[in-house]
Amino acid sequence: MAECGFDMKSALAYAIHAEIQAHEFYKTWAQNARTPALKKEISELADWEETHKDTLSKYYEELFGEPFTPDPNVVVDPALRVQADEFKDYYSLLRLISTAYLSELRAAEFYEELAEKAESEETKLMFRDLAKMERGHMEFVRKRYDELRGELEGRLML
Repeated sequence: MAECGFDMKSALAYAIHAEIQAHEFYKTWAQNARTPALKKEISELADWEETHKDTLSKYYEELFGEPFTPDPNVVVDPALRVQADEFKDYYSLLRLISTAYLSELRAAEFYEELAEKAESEETKLMFRDLAKMERGHMEFVRKRYDELRGELEGRLML
């Protein structure tokens, strides 16, 4: 059975859109963080996603000889398109954090797939590094989920 052709240009465009959306999500979450320490941590996540976007955009331009132009109609994960008021109650925040975790998981898996399909070792390494970073983001998000769930359980027991 013949394998369908792999379209690196479309894959990179999708990845860049995902990083843009993740950056916007974390930026919104940081603006609504409950403590200055949490705001700082989440802002760093937003910055990392911005760095991923910049790295991928640079690679896109090198590979295709044109700058990446975002398409405002592309929505990678509609569940991460949130409003600030969704960060106000525990249940909404738990749902959002769960969605962020799954989004990071999908990103890591996507970059691992791109690493397998990339031709040069340098490109494989870049995608593997991005996958590793996304898995680190998963752990951060999971930790925040566990902390928030503990807070909620503590409040329910009062």
